Amino acid sequence: MMKRFWLHLPDKNDSLEITTSNNKLSLFESSNEKVYTIETGKHSLNKLIDDLVKNGLNAKIGEIKAPKNKKLLVLFLDNSYTNISGSFVTFMGGIESIDTGDRQDDHIIILNN
Repeated sequence: MMKRFWLHLPDKNDSLEITTSNNKLSLFESSNEKVYTIETGKHSLNKLIDDLVKNGLNAKIGEIKAPKNKKLLVLFLDNSYTNISGSFVTFMGGIESIDTGDRQDDHIIILNN
């Protein structure tokens, strides 16, 4: 079973500036922590997704139609992961929500494959 971590996107997200102060992503599974480092530089959303995928993460851009009509970055992780954190999560605007696929799927559009 998968768990989806929905991250906010900064208001200006057409060119995200990833630096050494905002490029760490930590995934927590029980008492274990896996830390990922995101490549620094200017990123479009698609380049950011590509970089996350190169790091071995299943990441996509999603949109929730109701009630917010808002784009989010979605990380699909194994259900054993309990939390994510790090300077990257803070930079993105934090976690919007975490679910196990129980959101009504007709309100969710995955914008990239």
